[in-house]
Amino acid sequence: MNASIQAFGRRLAPQALPLAILVIVAAFALSEPAFLTPGNLVGIVRQVAITGIMAIAMTFVIMTGGIDLSVGPVLALSGVVTWFSLDAGVPLPLALGVGLALGIAIGMVNGVIVAFAGLPPIIVTLAMLSVVRGSALILGGPDLHSIRGQEAYSFIGSGSVFGIPVSVLIFAAVAIAMVFVQRATPLGLRVAAIGENERAATLSGHRTRLTKLSLYAISGLGAAIAGIVQSSQVHTASATYGEFGTELDVIAAVVLGGTSLMGGNGSIARTVMGVMFLGVMNNGMNILNVPLDIQLIAKGAIIVLSLALGELKS
Repeated sequence: MNASIQAFGRRLAPQALPLAILVIVAAFALSEPAFLTPGNLVGIVRQVAITGIMAIAMTFVIMTGGIDLSVGPVLALSGVVTWFSLDAGVPLPLALGVGLALGIAIGMVNGVIVAFAGLPPIIVTLAMLSVVRGSALILGGPDLHSIRGQEAYSFIGSGSVFGIPVSVLIFAAVAIAMVFVQRATPLGLRVAAIGENERAATLSGHRTRLTKLSLYAISGLGAAIAGIVQSSQVHTASATYGEFGTELDVIAAVVLGGTSLMGGNGSIARTVMGVMFLGVMNNGMNILNVPLDIQLIAKGAIIVLSLALGELKS
């Protein structure tokens, strides 16, 4: 009986997420025709772009059995540092470079401690969450810092090209780039090897420690990109952005995409689908005025169901 259930799960799992998205889109469209308007559909992607960028960047980390809980504070700190750079008169390209470099640096610190010191990723990144949040508060305080007179910077989060928000284009560019990395580069192969069997990958000559370091750097970069997009979108920077729960949404999107928290096979493309699933759910329930408590219960139930399907698949 157990074997037949697992066999059914293996057959169902690859199609479960696309089918679920189609079902809930149809349900919301029947309940509220405005759901399918082009403006609302573009709005859904715009709403999930920030979470999506971080989820895509964290997928490789989770595929190797790791996790990064520090992405929320990195988002906040990168936005604050970029704002301070712009406020000090630093040219926009250099200010963006400073914010992005900071995210990479924090990710590399996580990676060094996890890969070379051998400490558990959840403990390392939880500690880094606290350190980075405290650093952001020391630097910028709890206040909102308005971004004025920076039209080029504001264009990143608020502008559009041929009617498509720039934030959506950035999300798409990150997704395409990471799909390419996964499918057509040695890094993608090494990530898959570590996820399957880290010890075997090490014995085969793969530089597993350096690979892990680079993956946490990518995760930090994704959080920094998200922080820049968010601060330019809302025209403010604050050390309180990326509050507790941001990292949980990111991890939920990756898990919904079929990547196990224990490590193993994963897909950037399916992470994007997980992000869109959460976006459709949130948007549809908001349109239907579903109470927030019910929304939280529904999201939790969906995550548990996705984990159960993942176990059946394995």
